[in-house]
Amino acid sequence: MDRAEAMPPCSYRLPLPPHKIASRQAHRVLEWALRDWRVGGEAADNTRVVLSEMVTNALTHSLEVFRLSLHLRPDQILIEVWDGADGMPYVGLPDGLAVNGRGMFLVDALSKEWGVRAEADGGKTVWAKVAR
Repeated sequence: MDRAEAMPPCSYRLPLPPHKIASRQAHRVLEWALRDWRVGGEAADNTRVVLSEMVTNALTHSLEVFRLSLHLRPDQILIEVWDGADGMPYVGLPDGLAVNGRGMFLVDALSKEWGVRAEADGGKTVWAKVAR
């Protein structure tokens, strides 16, 4: 077996449609990555929640195709979601009675760090680093 064949990919990238099926597609790719990278337990659970919240935000705020990238690092998993929307995410205290508004609060709580960068060609990339 060739060495390149023996090593799982360290990155996964996927364009996602502005449709509710995007969440299912993103989770399927994440499950492939977690299996390939042999990540389980709390790290996998935290990564699933963070990815879910980030994809939901992109679906909620963008009306066009957005992109998901997953990257394996020695001590973390980097999740990046690019979308073309202008609005920037923020962490607010969730209203206990509200149906939504907890997404970035959960991302902040479950990731080592997260941030947003404006892209030169438009849009933004929201990223989060989850401990392995």
